[in-house]
Amino acid sequence: MASEYLHEPKHLNLKKDSDQPLLELKSLQTHFFSDEGTARAVDGVSYKILPGETLGVVGESGSGKSVTALSIMQLVPQPPGKIVGGEILFKGQSLLGMSEDEMRKIRGNEIAMIFQEPMTALNPVFTVGDQIVETVRVHRGLDKEEARAHAISMLEKVGIPSPETRVDEYPHQLSGGMRQRVMIAIAMSCDPSLLIADEPTTALDVTIQAQILDLIRGLQEEEGMSVLLITHDLAVIAEVAHHVAVMYAGKVVEYATVFELFDSPAHPYSLGLFRSLPDLAGPNEPLATIPGMVPPATRFPSGCRFHPRCSIATDLCKTDEPILGFLNGTDGRTVACHHIDEAAKL
Repeated sequence: MASEYLHEPKHLNLKKDSDQPLLELKSLQTHFFSDEGTARAVDGVSYKILPGETLGVVGESGSGKSVTALSIMQLVPQPPGKIVGGEILFKGQSLLGMSEDEMRKIRGNEIAMIFQEPMTALNPVFTVGDQIVETVRVHRGLDKEEARAHAISMLEKVGIPSPETRVDEYPHQLSGGMRQRVMIAIAMSCDPSLLIADEPTTALDVTIQAQILDLIRGLQEEEGMSVLLITHDLAVIAEVAHHVAVMYAGKVVEYATVFELFDSPAHPYSLGLFRSLPDLAGPNEPLATIPGMVPPATRFPSGCRFHPRCSIATDLCKTDEPILGFLNGTDGRTVACHHIDEAAKL
């Protein structure tokens, strides 16, 4: 359907599905409690990431993508947030059962994260070099001289010119693309097994976006790490992902390989996202849109949460919540919809 966006991943060297996932979420629930009610930001999310794989997580703002990532990192602010159910398994071990000291040894070391906006994620009162040095000294036990040398080598590795000079500069002295590269350098400084990239190309121009994606992909190929890529941009997903989890209103509504999803999206929401893409081969016409908005997490509708915006919704959709189930004739692809056959005709 949108094959013109797809590129064969250069690093498609994955282990078989029978191998142990590096990361696996099982019915994860993260809620926020306030006077307005309980916001079920993440409400039963399940997916897995294999060693060396890139999993793309896509959906509109408010779908729960970033809160899921913060839950993995155990960075959900408490209060008002709390992980109230489910499992997070990393290398077969439960992260939810770990103490804060144990999580500190994993966070930034084995699992690293690139946050949405580097200007707010980076500390404005410390040089970029100091911020890399802090990470490697905590996790690798290097002395100041060794850590500084490592910081310079990391800045060089992510393509920052004159790293010996840039290491002593502050975030405000760098461009947006440079700051994003610094964020990647910090995240990669301890050779993590999993990199979580939360909207890594937001607010960057198209040329810089391509450079950042190429950088992440090159580092992944070189280091053999897994990547969890969170974005609302399907073109980015097509460029780098192996599998895709489509999220809506705190849930995964479709999980498939990138080729399956782009060739034949099965959920009406997935189809709506693809129809909102510009037609690269067709005439210059207005883009299609999905009517309405993602409902607030405090007031999810009953039944299928997408039914108020769905053109094929029936009374069943309004009362019964669909379960994420395997699609007939596919290997591991799952969809949460009562009317998959009807959706295929749209």
